[in-house]
Amino acid sequence: MENNSMTVWQFFVLTLSFLAGTSFFFLPGGLIAVAKQDAWMVPIWAGAIGILAALLWLRLARQHPGMSIIQICTQVAGKPIGSLLAIMYISYFIQLSVFITRNVGDFMKQTLMPITPLTVFHVMFLIITAYAVMKGIDTIARSSELLFIIMAITFILIFCMALIEWDWNRFQGSFRMNVWETVKETRYIFGFPFLESLVFLMLFPFVQSKVKRSFILAIVVATAMLSVTTLFTIGVLGVPRASHDTYPLFVIAQEVHIGTFFEHLESTVALILLAAIFIKLSIAYYCSVLGLCQLFRISSRFWVTLPLILLISGLALGYDNVVENIEFSQRYDFEYTLLYSVFIPCLLLVVSWIRKGRGKGREGSAS
Repeated sequence: MENNSMTVWQFFVLTLSFLAGTSFFFLPGGLIAVAKQDAWMVPIWAGAIGILAALLWLRLARQHPGMSIIQICTQVAGKPIGSLLAIMYISYFIQLSVFITRNVGDFMKQTLMPITPLTVFHVMFLIITAYAVMKGIDTIARSSELLFIIMAITFILIFCMALIEWDWNRFQGSFRMNVWETVKETRYIFGFPFLESLVFLMLFPFVQSKVKRSFILAIVVATAMLSVTTLFTIGVLGVPRASHDTYPLFVIAQEVHIGTFFEHLESTVALILLAAIFIKLSIAYYCSVLGLCQLFRISSRFWVTLPLILLISGLALGYDNVVENIEFSQRYDFEYTLLYSVFIPCLLLVVSWIRKGRGKGREGSAS
């Protein structure tokens, strides 16, 4: 179905944008509410767990070169059970697309257009994403290269301009957190965004070379960026304000002003967030479509992509409000993602080793 490929740089940008793009906006406030002045440490150990999970996925991909997770499931577990596992992964990719779609709807409704119905945001954004998916992964990769540069420059400018509000006194009381309680209360960061990157098991076959180095490096850079962003948020807003804002980075952009020329940059930040969400949603949406096409041997993406617009936009209305969405993520996201990111890959890896050992044993007995 897909004969395109990505360069190492494009894959790095895709992975980094997927991990860090939306995390900048949605994670710092919740982390600061739990860990206070020490919240910047939380992404560090979460990133370490993400690297360990990435090594597991890379090992599985190395055992089955040139194959996606859908193809690995059907080959390792056989057609009946493997197809069931493949459907589970496809449902996870679709559910991830639903979460991302709802995030963009909640953000737009809360910050910019409170009267507009959520469905309008969902459908309009999904139509653009569906067009990118039909064009292929190479189009998504090239788009992410351009958008990544724009996002990076904008973030750097906002950070530099907001530094005038920095106050070291806001870090008083640091290094007093209960590590175990903090890990327990912030365990959702393991799932979002680090374990969610299992979707790249669908994209490994498209990378020309150096998959491991590029993937691990992207996780390390994303971890450092998320930690610095959380530190920056504490230094600029302080713990009380940052912990009560749903989108603290958006609040920082609202309050940035240098004279009368640079002020009210929240609209610019909103556009940057939409670009980051577009990249992440495009990857999850593409993996959903690719998985369905591989499992059911569908040659054209068109007939799979369009119906998913209605399915994803409908499922995205499953939450009553943004608070319910955040609570579900904090309570269940880690456990939900753990099944797909750790348990099933470990099972597939063990079965692969057993089958490989049996194959060598048969060859030895035959000789």
